[in-house]
Amino acid sequence: MSNPHSDLSIRIWNNYSKGQLHADLTGRFNSLVFSTALHGGFKECRVDVPMKLSEAWLYLNRENLPGRHFYHMEISEENRTVWEGRLSDIEVRGNSSFVGVSLTAFGYWSSCRDQYYDADDSGNTDWKISGPHNVGKIIREIITKECPSINGTVDIDLTSRDVVGIDLTARDYPMDIIIDKLAPLSDSDASIWYFAVWDNRKPYWKKRDGTSLYWYTHMSEIREFHLLQEAKHLRNYILPVVGTTEGTGSSDAESQKDYPVREAKISLPTGIASTAANDARDLALSERKFPRQDESFILSGHVYTPLVSYTTASQAKGAMNERPKWWVRAGQTIRIQDFLPASISVPKLDDLRTFHILETEYNALTDELTIQPDRPANRLDILLTRLGQLERDR
Repeated sequence: MSNPHSDLSIRIWNNYSKGQLHADLTGRFNSLVFSTALHGGFKECRVDVPMKLSEAWLYLNRENLPGRHFYHMEISEENRTVWEGRLSDIEVRGNSSFVGVSLTAFGYWSSCRDQYYDADDSGNTDWKISGPHNVGKIIREIITKECPSINGTVDIDLTSRDVVGIDLTARDYPMDIIIDKLAPLSDSDASIWYFAVWDNRKPYWKKRDGTSLYWYTHMSEIREFHLLQEAKHLRNYILPVVGTTEGTGSSDAESQKDYPVREAKISLPTGIASTAANDARDLALSERKFPRQDESFILSGHVYTPLVSYTTASQAKGAMNERPKWWVRAGQTIRIQDFLPASISVPKLDDLRTFHILETEYNALTDELTIQPDRPANRLDILLTRLGQLERDR
């Protein structure tokens, strides 16, 4: 493949409508790292660009000029959007080896912390009454009312479980409502749901897909790999707590046969019915009941997509097409093809060689991709908080 540095273009417009191109940094940067995550979609991008101080000053807020904060930044490969977001942190710096700007941008998921949402505000829905309501419907209203930088809601799927009664009258950011109150509710099939904002600022609320394989690689392509199965967060009895009211707990007999009884409580929004609480309970139990893989790996070699459809792993041998590593995103599935004997006939998230991708970070200068497999819900509260705080204080 060609030098990845030369295949990627970086451009900055004054807004997401691309009304005025303010900078083309293609071929000028000497450092570029960008990431994707769930929840979120496009997460963070950091780029260093050498330039004269007279040009660098244009990026800063100065003398009643706004600078280029919140400008739209886009990384592309010809017509393919690789990453997009808006500028946040701008640093002009210089030393003996570098004079220029260091730019940090965040994907449009960060705009879900621009404005507050409160169900009591005029024109908003009172979710406590007049159901049925579902999580997808709630997210559609929140995005429409309070996230003007996000483009539409057509790809926010409507879940099936009725959550009428949920109290969303505590004023909060859409990001925090989605992470803390809505995502843990799952659905009637105890599935995992993620929110993301991808190309053209389009939002997605989708069920995790555990049957489609997007990517393949091999052990020889991985520079650094650790297989860590953590048991300290294993929980095989889950008690849902709605507000301050305890619901009906549930155990997993298979797990308790092999491991000690380990209990956990999950806190859920005030007002939801017991059926919705039980969905969240069942999801948490299914994700926590066994030790799970909890370690990232660094892919320095090749990544492939299949050229043809196949039904067994052996049929896939030699039928793959190499793709750039920056195409890999959170929410997709990757298999390390030769890590274990090739005996699986259909894709399965086995936590050993087939992973749902929770987070990626691509370094354009080293052409290395760090992949964080989807961690189990035994760390969900910690993990989602970390991923959600895209604009965290330093």
